[in-house]
Amino acid sequence: MGSIDEHWSSFQNMNLETAHAKKIQKVLETANFTHLCSEATKIRQEKSLDAVSCSVNTAKFTYGTYNLVIALTLSDAIQWVARIMLPQDEEELPEDPINEDIARSLLSEIASMNFVRSTTTIPVPRVYGHSAAKNAFGHPYILMEALPGAVLDNRMALSIPTTHRRKFAAQLAGYIYELSTLQFSKIGCLSYTKSKDLEITPFHMSSSWIKPLSTSLEYFYLFRKAQTKEILSEHPGEQDWESAAWFLERSLTSMVMEEHLYGPFPLCHLDLHYNNMLVDEDFNITAVLDWSNVQTVPVERFIVNPEFVAPPAAPQEYKQAVFEFRDIFVKELARIERDRKDESDRGMELSSLFGSPLAEVVFRCTCSPARRALFDAQLTLALTYGKDAKWEDFKRFFNQRVA
Repeated sequence: MGSIDEHWSSFQNMNLETAHAKKIQKVLETANFTHLCSEATKIRQEKSLDAVSCSVNTAKFTYGTYNLVIALTLSDAIQWVARIMLPQDEEELPEDPINEDIARSLLSEIASMNFVRSTTTIPVPRVYGHSAAKNAFGHPYILMEALPGAVLDNRMALSIPTTHRRKFAAQLAGYIYELSTLQFSKIGCLSYTKSKDLEITPFHMSSSWIKPLSTSLEYFYLFRKAQTKEILSEHPGEQDWESAAWFLERSLTSMVMEEHLYGPFPLCHLDLHYNNMLVDEDFNITAVLDWSNVQTVPVERFIVNPEFVAPPAAPQEYKQAVFEFRDIFVKELARIERDRKDESDRGMELSSLFGSPLAEVVFRCTCSPARRALFDAQLTLALTYGKDAKWEDFKRFFNQRVA
């Protein structure tokens, strides 16, 4: 394969005046990449009979919301990637102590990657090394395998050619099915104990760490209460927004499935979209990336994926493409469920839930930011009570209730 960074855009499509661009610039200017190469060389040397050197080109990189990715080229024709956590605050200095929350998240991500890689066929990069504590490099990082492939240009429904769509959907369905079989008794993140056993630990929600939960109702209740607090603080005394917050809380009863109230809770990649996958020239999935946002969740949350939800204001052609791709995925997932039913009883029948009204209600109530609450509440009203339900009638009822 060619160099892993040959298609990386670096600063090409970024406004250099944004806070995000400045964070990236800060890392590139202040991080000790000589030290990073030295650490990579030490690890690689353990597997090589010949002397190994390492080089890095900081002019080529890719990035996400919270991370910067740099390629490391080793002299034995091997490439690794360093995924570097960006400063959480624009003014944070490299010499500042590493935040304990950051370290906890990074170690949980590594535990999740190792577990998924060892128990499924999902193409997860192998982790070679990491530093979650204060280090000479200056930032938390993970050194990992550079898997081949390129990121799609747009959403799956819009990027995958018709001739490859069913194959791609089948691969995606297979990987999601495998994740659904990794089930646990509590909701939370995966981490290693001191004895290297896997356990469920606290997870991050709305700027807080939440201890592992035992029911799906607790999960959705805590999320909505946090969202309500944010909505009311940003829109004090605004009846439309107060009504929206109250209605989204009431929607909990239509979201929670009694038969799955106490789990089991499948492991979920909460950010499984086109930008976190690599594909080859034939649109085979070659890597699933960014496991920083993975935890066990209620089944109702597991069936939600933004790739299968079309913005209501999008052009009809856009919506049609999304729904057609979703339908292909659902058919492939149903086929997998039928084929593997006798192999394991751990898999849940999910194909009837992906793309259902329940999935969209859960999406509107758990995946949208608080700033979209008014819009999401009105959409959820129609999904819950039918197209004839009117927001003005509901708002009048709410006002009478609180008067």
